[in-house]
Amino acid sequence: MKFILGIANFDKNYNFSNSINQRNINSILRLAYKFKFREIDTANSYLEANKILNRNHYKKKFLINTKISNIKGKKFKNKIDNEIKKFKKQLDTNEINTLLFHDRKQIFEKNIKDIISYILELKKNKIIKKFGFSIYNFDELKEILKYSNPDIIQFPGNIFDHRYLNKKNLGELKKRKIEIQVRSIFLQGITLKRLYPLKDKKSLKILKKYWNIVDNLKLNPLKYNVNFLKRFKNVDKFIVSFENHNQMIELIKIFKSKKKEINKGFKTNNLNLINPYLWKKK
Repeated sequence: MKFILGIANFDKNYNFSNSINQRNINSILRLAYKFKFREIDTANSYLEANKILNRNHYKKKFLINTKISNIKGKKFKNKIDNEIKKFKKQLDTNEINTLLFHDRKQIFEKNIKDIISYILELKKNKIIKKFGFSIYNFDELKEILKYSNPDIIQFPGNIFDHRYLNKKNLGELKKRKIEIQVRSIFLQGITLKRLYPLKDKKSLKILKKYWNIVDNLKLNPLKYNVNFLKRFKNVDKFIVSFENHNQMIELIKIFKSKKKEINKGFKTNNLNLINPYLWKKK
């Protein structure tokens, strides 16, 4: 099982459970390299996180994957070039391992085929090594596979969100030799800590039912979640974030454990819960 270190939470305003500090960041990066993490997942929009990473000497030990904003219009080549230059300046680097689109509007742009053609040109010229899409909804995946065979598809997957974690979807991506990356594996921490960031009654009911099961069965929330994820052998890499190095040590230990525990998850299709970008709208 391979991991990519997500650094969005290096920004203190990232999520509801964040309590990270500079000392923790240093130990996280050091230990991540020790545990054979070789990639960092960031984005052009993670300005504070990128500043923090850029100041850390461990930065040079990792390959950098980034996400860019929606590119549209006839001058898309210039816009893409500017995004890449801006990011390289942010992190004082000449190399981008993977370039991901993560705005769902991008997928449905009229000139998306031309945009992808230009991205492939950048890849051929070694401006980037790989390209892909970070998706949020199933219709995006279907649209992408109509006209593109990216190197990477990144999507959310966790004990609540099973939308892409089925044999059909994973099998199709494997058949096309597309690398599968799963993010949001702990849903911004709400599957590990008793947090209720949502206001709608349906989401609160699901969360409370989940925590009742954890409490009644005296489960370790981290172990419970990780054992669910371990079932998916077709997943190439999990994107994980940490508040401190102890969390990383515990997660790696559970992932490496060969002890099998049946865990079918806590599936729900309630988008208000499984799509964090909707939380702020409530």
